[in-house]
Amino acid sequence: MSRRPEPRLSPGRLTAGRALLDAERGGHLDEALEAGGVEERPLANHLAYGVCRRRGALDLALAAVADRPLQRLDAPVLVALRIGAFERLFSRTPDHAAVGEAVELCRALGAPHASGFVNALLRRVAAPTEELPRWVNHPAWWAERWRARIGDEALGAWCLRESEPPPLGVIVRDGDGAGFAARLTAEGLTVRPAVAGGVEVPGALCVAPPFGRVEGLPGFEAGEFWVMDPAAAAIADLLGAGPGQRVLDACAAPGGKTLRLLAAGAEVLATDKKVNRLARMAESLGRVGLSAETRRVDWEAADPGVTETFDAALVDAPCTGLGTMRRHPEVRWSRGAGDPAAMSLHQRVILKNVAARVKPGGVLVYAVCSPEPEEGEAVVRAFLQSAPEWSLDSTLSFAPPEDEDAHFAARMTRAPNAV
Repeated sequence: MSRRPEPRLSPGRLTAGRALLDAERGGHLDEALEAGGVEERPLANHLAYGVCRRRGALDLALAAVADRPLQRLDAPVLVALRIGAFERLFSRTPDHAAVGEAVELCRALGAPHASGFVNALLRRVAAPTEELPRWVNHPAWWAERWRARIGDEALGAWCLRESEPPPLGVIVRDGDGAGFAARLTAEGLTVRPAVAGGVEVPGALCVAPPFGRVEGLPGFEAGEFWVMDPAAAAIADLLGAGPGQRVLDACAAPGGKTLRLLAAGAEVLATDKKVNRLARMAESLGRVGLSAETRRVDWEAADPGVTETFDAALVDAPCTGLGTMRRHPEVRWSRGAGDPAAMSLHQRVILKNVAARVKPGGVLVYAVCSPEPEEGEAVVRAFLQSAPEWSLDSTLSFAPPEDEDAHFAARMTRAPNAV
């Protein structure tokens, strides 16, 4: 009698499951997904990003049929359940296949003891019968905070925007956005000029999904463009740097703002705390054909070790990343209500140390990819109160649904007679 063949788990599902487990531990979803092969990446991306964008609704559906609180489940079991529920409720996978693959995924992730539980639960899971609030797929603390600030309608529009995959923002190296857009359009892609805060960003484009692998787009290997959110490009432009100016990009990796500053003609020292991120930035510099000095620097150290002074400096500070929840949906589930205030303590130290390296009469831009006031306005206000030789020139604030991501930036000038 022949043996029944063992079920074979799809590699894409396994990659998605491992990436979601990594995100549960604080990792970046895009980096974890890169570990998978090229052929399996489309399915892995669809499942992993889909689960993160629909996690609130998925957990409600699972909790309705579970006999125990979801938070008591082991992480591999919960990941398998979420992927299976997503495929049953929000994908075109046949029900039997969604359940069967989730059971195999549970085993592959190291929880074979729970395979029967996963099978039984997913067979009963169903979409909620009542209409859910549009912010259901965001953490309750965040939704309550922004609902009080901007109201139901604006918050609903923001969250609805974040439920869909974002466009790809690209910056054209030679600034000819129209010419490069025509090339992409000829490849069957939908392209439009990029706008941030209602203003068109020079040389920036938005490519609508699906656009495939970035590496496969025309001009990538030749270094004709780099990926960058248009609001981030507008923040780099806020510095007003150009030829003849020596600029410090203090928290530079992955390097988009450094590339933007170099393209404007500035001479740039790009620093970052993490060596691996500097290595990735060096690869981007080489591909695009631009050159900058790179250096590992910890700007929170008592003595960061940078002694020279600069005409201008950009502090794109480490932050909660809550402004990038559409692009990085895992962020919304890995942050808590106290994180913006906690991050501000680090941001204030970095801003103070970088400001000390700007020449009298020089310019400083502080930016975060977060809309939370603790990380933006409050940090700048505290800095200006402690440093009277600095004055505020202007601020920028971007947020969905008008913009792709949420950013804050402030431009400040040091007095010419500062000591």
